[in-house]
Amino acid sequence: MPIKSLAAEGDQVAVYFIFEGSHTGTPFHGATATGKNVKFSLLMLLRIADGKIIEKRSHVDKHDILRQLGVNS
Repeated sequence: MPIKSLAAEGDQVAVYFIFEGSHTGTPFHGATATGKNVKFSLLMLLRIADGKIIEKRSHVDKHDILRQLGVNS
């Protein structure tokens, strides 16, 4: 899961990741394990106070993942 981009300003940090892997084990939005490979991005916004993450917001395109898995959404 390489970090593609990271930016920080004040008490906020934005991180952009790329994930790659096989869909095994845990179901994803109702789709049981398919064994298919998927690649997707994740954007996360963190707020930091006293050296700890106190707020986390993230965005992932679940419809893109479901499309890669061959699941109609």
